[in-house]
Amino acid sequence: MPRRKPRAEVEDSYRREGRMDARVAKKASKADLILAKAELAKAKASKRKALVALIVVALIAYYVLSSGTGSGILDKLKTFIPIGE
Repeated sequence: MPRRKPRAEVEDSYRREGRMDARVAKKASKADLILAKAELAKAKASKRKALVALIVVALIAYYVLSSGTGSGILDKLKTFIPIGE
C-alpha cells in the first residue's frame, strides 16, 4: 500500500499551485495593460494627425481667400449667402 503524503506537503503543493496561477494571471494582466496602452497611443496619434490636417487646410484656405487669389471664389460664395441687401 502506498504511503500517504503528510498533510503539510499536500497543503504546500496546493499553495505552490495557487502562487503559480497568481503569477501567470499577473503576467497576463500586465500584457493586456501594455496592449491597451499601445492601442490608446495609436488612437491619439491618428486623432492628432487628423487635427493637423484640418489646421493645414484651414490655413491654406485663409491665405488663399485673404491674398485676393480666391476673391472670385469668395464672390461666388457670397451669392449663396443671403445678406439682406
